[in-house]
Amino acid sequence: MAWDQTWERVFQNQEWGKYPSEDLIRFIARNFYQYTNRKEIKILEVGCGTGANLWYIAREGFSVYGVDGSKTAVNKAKNRLDFEISNWNGELIVGDIISLPYENETFDAVIDIEAVSCNSFENSLLIYNEIYRVLKNDGKIFSRTFATNCWGDQTGQKIDYNTWIPTEGPLSNKGTVRVTSKEDVYKLFDKFEVVELEKLERTYNNLEQRIIEWLIIGVKK
Repeated sequence: MAWDQTWERVFQNQEWGKYPSEDLIRFIARNFYQYTNRKEIKILEVGCGTGANLWYIAREGFSVYGVDGSKTAVNKAKNRLDFEISNWNGELIVGDIISLPYENETFDAVIDIEAVSCNSFENSLLIYNEIYRVLKNDGKIFSRTFATNCWGDQTGQKIDYNTWIPTEGPLSNKGTVRVTSKEDVYKLFDKFEVVELEKLERTYNNLEQRIIEWLIIGVKK
């Protein structure tokens, strides 16, 4: 199973962010704001958590779909959509992102915000292959994933290739975290055409630590 039940406990005991990042807003705006019938655009988020990204996308009129292993997170996300967005279109389900319950070529875009990075390299390959399968031709993936040398990398228990249960950094006490080198980005996204690869960095604790992420946009060809 790709799902680590640690996150169910996290969502039960911790409030989460309610708003999307500027990077995601920019991605949606650049690629989909031009469509007049936005409900025809289907966007899936793997590891949707409590639904901050899908809340924004649904507000913009697109059809939203979310899969998360945490029943608590899915319930929180659905309750927010039901309360704040009348007649939103789509579905949120509890499931394992390593086996997506959708037909081939269903979605115009798939979003992954650090969800796949909570899996081993081998399982991450399987998940990205599933994402590729459910994307339409020319569909896009938007992914953010922790990079090597990020705060927490090589701390705690090593359980697989570049995969740790870290004791430091933003995901300490949150189970498995896989960090990704630049070379591994292209291995993981081998089926996609990577059209944008950027590195995001921010510091913490008066410049003592760095959070480093890859921002990856790929196209199904």
